[in-house]
Amino acid sequence: RMGTRIRRSEELAITRTLARLGIPVLRTLSGNALMEGGSFGWINEKTAVIGCGIRVNREGAAQIGEVLKRQGVELLVIDLVGYDIHIDGSFLMVDRDLALVDPFGLPYSFLEQLKESNVRTVEISPEDDKWIVNSLAIAPGELIMPRGASNRTLDKLAGHGVRWTVLPYDKMQLNGGGIHCSTTPLIRDAV
Repeated sequence: RMGTRIRRSEELAITRTLARLGIPVLRTLSGNALMEGGSFGWINEKTAVIGCGIRVNREGAAQIGEVLKRQGVELLVIDLVGYDIHIDGSFLMVDRDLALVDPFGLPYSFLEQLKESNVRTVEISPEDDKWIVNSLAIAPGELIMPRGASNRTLDKLAGHGVRWTVLPYDKMQLNGGGIHCSTTPLIRDAV
């Protein structure tokens, strides 16, 4: 159930498409629950995270958490900072144990949880365009990313064996969405 009123009613079209493709719908959010995919992220096969903010509320996270719990998945629920819309502007799993993060967009407690889960992080720097976090991991250690990464960040990613393809995406970002925002993975291989 989308957080902004202008996007409500997209759910029906998406549900019909999923049904046509044979993808099961495990739950439909109800009541005042709000949830958008850009605020959901897998950390590993047994742990996921939802960032609550202006488009995702705790009730939406709780209802998603109920579905995940039945599948043996722990859900971490964090608060986004300020007016951040989705977690995908600050957090992206790049590989099985490596994340690209904007440390200024995430709670310190979440960064510590990542360390405790043996997830290494590459932090973007002020020289980077923040949109680089909103990339798409298409395979472990392989990204499609927009222009705007500094040599420092690219060197760190390369040091972890990450490969990437850069797309000119700045005109799409003017509409408020990045590469990750523009995708909807329907089938996900096991981590």
